[in-house]
Amino acid sequence: MGLIIAYFFFLLNLISIIPTMYPLYIWKLVTTGSARRLGDRLLLRVGEFWIENNYRISRMLYGVQFEVIGDSYKDLKADGHYMIICNHQSWSDIYIIQSVLNRKIPLIRFFIKDSLKYVPILGHAWLALDFPFVKRSSREQLKKNPELATQDLENVKRVCEKFAGMPFSILNFLEGHRRTPERVQKLLKKNPYQHLLRPHSGGISVVSTALKNSIDAFIDLTIVYPTENPSFLDLMRGKIRKLKVFVEVISVSQVPIEENEQFAPMSKKMKRWVDERWALKDSLIEKEKQIK
Repeated sequence: MGLIIAYFFFLLNLISIIPTMYPLYIWKLVTTGSARRLGDRLLLRVGEFWIENNYRISRMLYGVQFEVIGDSYKDLKADGHYMIICNHQSWSDIYIIQSVLNRKIPLIRFFIKDSLKYVPILGHAWLALDFPFVKRSSREQLKKNPELATQDLENVKRVCEKFAGMPFSILNFLEGHRRTPERVQKLLKKNPYQHLLRPHSGGISVVSTALKNSIDAFIDLTIVYPTENPSFLDLMRGKIRKLKVFVEVISVSQVPIEENEQFAPMSKKMKRWVDERWALKDSLIEKEKQIK
């Protein structure tokens, strides 16, 4: 019953943005200049309102609380330019990150598969809010035509161009997949971490190089759940009521961003930096687990 009630309220919150989102999206499509920028700002307010209400629903139903840890958290700016990295264990990660950082930084966007733009309401909301949609070739397609990899990278670069000169927050899950028990077992011999999957640095390197003149800082988040293998359904059922989110804001000068776009996808210095961050995350999570 609790799951049904939670689903009803979350769905109601999503439906509630329709009367304002669609007119503003149409306004944005048919206007230019300052009128269009006004539409963008109003759409951002709609997105922030939706995120805030999702968190309110969780607190109302289950008393959900996120303990945010990190002195640099208070220095974040609503008009800043940020790259965000985070460990990835559950679909609830996005909900948690949005709730913790809502209105602290610009609306968080993340790369979405192009096909998802056709999802009712949510797909239209992502389009209206300028979420970056990308077409990615499958492994089978890349094997048949390796040149598609270059096309995929060029597509990512073009998507990044829209963020130049405007406040932005771009979220990257470097592990690429959620950390499920099945995936952990499959990658056991290739994974050096106890609580994480091996991260991939190519995507963050390409995006960072494309936006290197705009980024203010990197935000490194580590979500520590109270249980192993959490799911979004656990959150909606009220099984996850308290968790910790460690926030570290890293100056862009401390991140080895590749200057040459040609070398960005295979940047060794970015890979070393990412591996070091993941080793720190793994140690942090292990320490928290030991405390419990």
